[in-house]
Amino acid sequence: MYAACAAALAIGLAFIFVRSPHPWGVEGFDHYHQLALTVASGRPFPTLDVPWGYAYFLAAFYRLFGDHPAIPLTVQALLNACVPLLVYKLAVHWVERRTAVLAAVLSGLLSFNTVYASTQSSDAVCTVIFLTAILAFVRGIVTGRLELYALSGILLGLAPQFRPNLILVPLLLAAYAIAVDPRRRRWAPAAALLVCAALALSPWVVRNYRLTRTFLPASVHGGMQLWYGTLQVGPYLHSRAYNPRSAFEAGAFDYTSLDDVPLVVTARPFCTQEPPPQIALEYWTHRDPAHKSVDFVTSGSTFRLELPPPAAPDAFYYIVTATLRDGSRESVPGDGSPRVFFISRDHLGDMDVGGDLLDVFDLVRMMRHRAWNEPLQWSDKMAAAGFRDDDLTGVVDALTKKFGESSRSAALSVGDFRSDDDRATMTLPDGSTITVPRDWRGRLTDVEFSGGLAAALMPSTVPWRRVKKTGAPAGIGNACIDEDSIEINKVFYRAEPHLMRRYTALALDNIERAPGQFALATLFRIGRLFIVWGTSDAATMQQFRSGRIVTALATAASSALVALFLVGAVLSWRRGACVGLPLLLVAYVPATIAPMLTNMRYTITVQPIMFVFVAVTVIWLLARAEGAHPDLPARVP
Repeated sequence: MYAACAAALAIGLAFIFVRSPHPWGVEGFDHYHQLALTVASGRPFPTLDVPWGYAYFLAAFYRLFGDHPAIPLTVQALLNACVPLLVYKLAVHWVERRTAVLAAVLSGLLSFNTVYASTQSSDAVCTVIFLTAILAFVRGIVTGRLELYALSGILLGLAPQFRPNLILVPLLLAAYAIAVDPRRRRWAPAAALLVCAALALSPWVVRNYRLTRTFLPASVHGGMQLWYGTLQVGPYLHSRAYNPRSAFEAGAFDYTSLDDVPLVVTARPFCTQEPPPQIALEYWTHRDPAHKSVDFVTSGSTFRLELPPPAAPDAFYYIVTATLRDGSRESVPGDGSPRVFFISRDHLGDMDVGGDLLDVFDLVRMMRHRAWNEPLQWSDKMAAAGFRDDDLTGVVDALTKKFGESSRSAALSVGDFRSDDDRATMTLPDGSTITVPRDWRGRLTDVEFSGGLAAALMPSTVPWRRVKKTGAPAGIGNACIDEDSIEINKVFYRAEPHLMRRYTALALDNIERAPGQFALATLFRIGRLFIVWGTSDAATMQQFRSGRIVTALATAASSALVALFLVGAVLSWRRGACVGLPLLLVAYVPATIAPMLTNMRYTITVQPIMFVFVAVTVIWLLARAEGAHPDLPARVP
């Protein structure tokens, strides 16, 4: 067992200082290096998209030793060298000692955790925390000591701050403790575990609530992952890259779904006037047309202010004004016309409640008017802008102005328009199509965009005042503010929770359209979590020299590992071993992750537990070869 620990350390150090087997380099793939440098410099943790545990782990070393990634990676390799020991300490409660030693050896030589210990990824540290927590829990069952349950809870409260998918493990173990507690103190161990887990998690939850006024115990990344998972269904099971529904990510409008927290408006100056001009925001809403004015305050190199949120749905109109040193006033945009920002929880519908923009919904309604003679909304604005009721060419031309002349030249005429009783289809000059169903619920996602120019039209909007103008109004130098730098709710603690809601709405819409395909894809991903599944498609998987051979070997090896695990689980169960807890922990990962975009990385945390059952099968095969039948005693439930 100690040799297995030494082997894990030696392999990990070789991956760090000689050559790594992965393409990510020492800085990994989740931007933890930049996040850690930010924290080490004394600035706040700048995201909700990943939890802060691993970034603060790295930041401690950067604060002490400077930007030297090899130092925390070496510590990761040392922590990873403890995995065989932890596996052995766990396994002796479930199987006999020789099998436990073999499980430790397998963990030392074959664990994927060793690969991730050589890059800045949260998995390597999280696996050690997780296994230590499970060991404390098992020891708590054996001894009945509440402090061990408490220790397990603290560690399980820390683990989701490295890997968010572990957020429900404390509930799983608390329920297990209630079910199997031999001393009939059913609630005390579970309460100790849950309370301590909540206390360990509370700094992250409190920080998130203070920023967002939303209960966020994990990261906001789950919405995106679920949407990606709903794109990998049916003919796109192996890659979301080719699913045309991925075009809906951008949306049609600049908006927020957060109507219960203040709007945060920011602007960046581009000059250094002394004293700087006084910058103010004049605003009103569709519901409340009374004009109000608020001065910006300087925050570092940014102008910033907060405004009470309008109740959704609403449209927020605003103009930035600058009072110059000579007392004159100028506005941004330079023509004095307002910009518009929407507040809506209808992520898929038309948010333009005042009809202020020419947008893709107007194009869709014009197609429906031409195909089935439906009333055309905002026909007065269409007429004022010079459009006929069926002027699809003119609308497409107006929506492509921002793309530049080279793109517009291809959009000046609509190549084809066909309709029948069920659908209307417009073919654009680049061959892409927009198809509108007769049975339309007002959702943008009911419309099919085949890519190319069709997909590019989806997020394109033009204020009616600019429809017949060429270009945008010129900016003003004296005001020191560029129009494009004015942003609403683009700070991370507004943008990321909003995107979580948007991605979730898109995911639920996809599931509603193809529930059977989504269910089958989820079942497929359960297996894919444990088996390497390669492809020659560069848009799906990174390609490298001899990649096909390596991937084929990895598929065979991972399939064999899963087969040995399943056989070992059945053997242990048939011989009376209490395999409930380890199998629950292994099953937890696919149960919580399979509906989302997945890969084998998510199984790293429980892979050491799987090696216990692989060892059972290997010992059984050796015993069969020798004509013996080993027992598999179980010491704890």
